[in-house]
Amino acid sequence: MGYLAIPRKYRPSTFNQVIGQEHITETIKNAIKTGRVAHAYIFAGPRGVGKTTTARIIAKAMNCESPNNGEPCNSCLSCKGINTGSFPDVIEIDAASNRGIDQIRELRETVLYSPVQGKYKVYIIDEFHMLTKEAFNALLKTLEEPPAHVVFILATTELDKIPPTILSRCQRFIFKKVSEKKVVETLSDICDKESINYETEALHLISIASEGCLRDAESILDQMISLSEGVIKTETVSKFLGVLGGKLLKELLKNGFEGNRVKLHETLSELDSSGFNPSTVIRQLIKYIEKQFLSVDSDFSEEEMNVAFEILTKNIRTIDAHPFPFTALLFSLYKLSYYKDIKKLSELMQSLKNISFKDSTRIDIKKNEKKLPSISKEKPPEKKETFDLDNYIKKVEKQEKHVHIIPKNGIAYDRLIERKAELEKRFDKKVIIPEPKSSRKIARDVKLDKDTEKKVDKVISLFHAKILPGYPRTEK
Repeated sequence: MGYLAIPRKYRPSTFNQVIGQEHITETIKNAIKTGRVAHAYIFAGPRGVGKTTTARIIAKAMNCESPNNGEPCNSCLSCKGINTGSFPDVIEIDAASNRGIDQIRELRETVLYSPVQGKYKVYIIDEFHMLTKEAFNALLKTLEEPPAHVVFILATTELDKIPPTILSRCQRFIFKKVSEKKVVETLSDICDKESINYETEALHLISIASEGCLRDAESILDQMISLSEGVIKTETVSKFLGVLGGKLLKELLKNGFEGNRVKLHETLSELDSSGFNPSTVIRQLIKYIEKQFLSVDSDFSEEEMNVAFEILTKNIRTIDAHPFPFTALLFSLYKLSYYKDIKKLSELMQSLKNISFKDSTRIDIKKNEKKLPSISKEKPPEKKETFDLDNYIKKVEKQEKHVHIIPKNGIAYDRLIERKAELEKRFDKKVIIPEPKSSRKIARDVKLDKDTEKKVDKVISLFHAKILPGYPRTEK
């Protein structure tokens, strides 16, 4: 037999071998053990995460001559036949090329016949969402009441395209992306079995490029084995996939914070000449920051990571649309260096809070020298906000049961009203403060000329401000 590709060679043959979908495989295995297998399943999720593989294992477990705790034995004639694709009672249909009503009508006719060799007939329909509307409708009755010897397993990557009438007739299982850690562990295990040397960081890059698709990761690994000369190296994988290693991502951020524009330019120019995509680079930087943020031993402070995340996130669209994207990425990374100045300013402002300035501070204009204030180690006394209420009072009329206070103007009225309780405490009587009508009337009578009004409206629009009641406008 010729060479067998890694995704096929290491395809899971039991439920326990399916990676990252334990929440599904355990449920189905228990259903098989207890004889509670549903007549129709929908497997939905991303590509290459085990939907069709799990469907085949179900078919084996249900037709196995000597199952073990819900798992197929992979030794009997039924299991071997399903593994090689020669078992007559497991029918795999590609709905992308058999999507019409005529194909579904043929399927409905074959469903009625009993199994030829096994216990059950299992129909695995891949890319199920590709069926036409008429084909979906033709399948409804069969899905609702199939013969006892038939099980349907419908696999799809786009669950939202399946009609609700179909969904309500099936048990749904949502497959998820395989975690980076599990992908790396699987690739590492395959390399050990194939006697292939590798750098762990290289497997991490393959995992990142696969985006949670284990089948893609295994296919990439197959390519890297062919490309490498005995050892799968990080540098080779990085250039081949356009994915940066953690060391280079750390270096870019470090040079950005240090403001090393020359080193930044050299590194980005090298990435540009090697064919890296700047949009991919900035997204990898953001993901790297996320990992560092969640890491116990991070290479950056929490403040640095927050600043880097904010700046790079805001510049993604700019880099995507820029005619010179690597130049835009250069300036985006250089903005990280501003963090040092902001931090120094923040520290300076914080230290100034503890400085007590004496009245002796003065500036000598002739000598152009400034005498610095002395710093007191003692904590300065807290100052309370005070103002003389008498400055706002025009007249006080004391009555038998109350005090009549006349404010000087509208502003004085507002201030006195705020401190009314204090006034009542001072006079030990109820205080009445009438609002001066003349000052308010003058304010309402003010009108703006048209040019001024346009300028005010422009400022209001620019700052998204709200117009206060009584805003004076010219009459139209």
